[in-house]
Amino acid sequence: MNVEYLADSSIDDAGDREVRGLLSTCFTKPGDEVFRTRRYWREPYKHRWIIRNERGELIAHVGVHEKCIEAKGRTFRIGGVCEVCVHPDCRGRGCVKSMLECVHSWLSAHQFSFSMLFGDPNVYGSSGYVEVDNLRLNEDGKGWKPVKGMIKQITEIHWPDGDVHLAGLKF
Repeated sequence: MNVEYLADSSIDDAGDREVRGLLSTCFTKPGDEVFRTRRYWREPYKHRWIIRNERGELIAHVGVHEKCIEAKGRTFRIGGVCEVCVHPDCRGRGCVKSMLECVHSWLSAHQFSFSMLFGDPNVYGSSGYVEVDNLRLNEDGKGWKPVKGMIKQITEIHWPDGDVHLAGLKF
């Protein structure tokens, strides 16, 4: 299985249609129709990893935001994993696990402390993600609110105790 890095800035019109097509096929809940017109859910991100089948068709995708968290006066870089999907005809082949291994290696090489996502522990636990209960978001400008998230430690730095603040939107 060949996982490719794809910088968002390198995506041309044909690539945009291809990415949006896969995202639209995989994400079908109310609100997901946004993928028909853009290749991100809430805010753009710079990094993607993809897998193509033997015919060159896009079958799997993961995006990564560059974000920071703050805790006890310290700032930590995180990779915000988003839009993880595999074409329905290609699921169960280890695509997600392979892409996440590449993402984690890239994050490590670029001095990110953690990988973070908002997903199902049954899916992401096998890739080393654990739930955290001290994460806070202030998406609406009305104060920091608790939110469930999942993290994977990338460096020797351990997840902070106490409130951990993630500025910006949930991804």
